[in-house]
Amino acid sequence: MSAACTIHDLPAIHDLRERPDLLDAVAEAIWATFWQHKGSALSDLQAGFRKHLAPGALPFTLAAERDGVFCGTVSLIACDEPERADLAPWLAALWVAPACRKAGLGAALVREIERRAAALGIARLYLSAKPAVAPFYERRGWQAIDTDIGPARLVIFERALSP
Repeated sequence: MSAACTIHDLPAIHDLRERPDLLDAVAEAIWATFWQHKGSALSDLQAGFRKHLAPGALPFTLAAERDGVFCGTVSLIACDEPERADLAPWLAALWVAPACRKAGLGAALVREIERRAAALGIARLYLSAKPAVAPFYERRGWQAIDTDIGPARLVIFERALSP
């Protein structure tokens, strides 16, 4: 990333279906952050994100970029936690480039995925998060509904959406 983001100069947020050129950058960031240490192949994650390019409501991914530089991403998927397959759909894989952190991009990505989900008629979203980042979601109106999920002791959140 060339320059740090500021709250007054947030990157543009695109549906990945409109910007498939960002797919590899999205997949690489999510793989390095959430999947590489588990031994997953980057090519598997890239193939998974290609499904987000298909027409239809779910899954979809948002990607933020400024001046051609990828800055952040978030996805809406059917399920993110097998232990809670009864809940759907899920906000997943929120990631912001280090140079853009603490400037409001993460919050903007969450707001945009909530807005787009509500426009699809979705009344409620779910997400799982490590306890250390739980306050980020709580400040944005998400409610914890379950804790200590899996080895990472994740917190499950829900959020009712306004139409």
